Amino acid sequence: MANFAVITKVIVHNKVDNKADTVAGSYAKEVSDYLESVVNTKTIRSIHSCELASSGAVMTVIIHDS
Repeated sequence: MANFAVITKVIVHNKVDNKADTVAGSYAKEVSDYLESVVNTKTIRSIHSCELASSGAVMTVIIHDS
């Protein structure tokens, strides 16, 4: 099995909002802050978001090199 040195970050936000990424506590700010924390943005392999039908929450999965 291949050994990939990656980090998988899952962000779930229970309240869907359309606030800007500068608003504290917003989903956009949480995702933006995490992406900015990745030292080299060229190492980001995948970003996917989806709405969880059972709760209406939004989940984002970010995969990047470690």
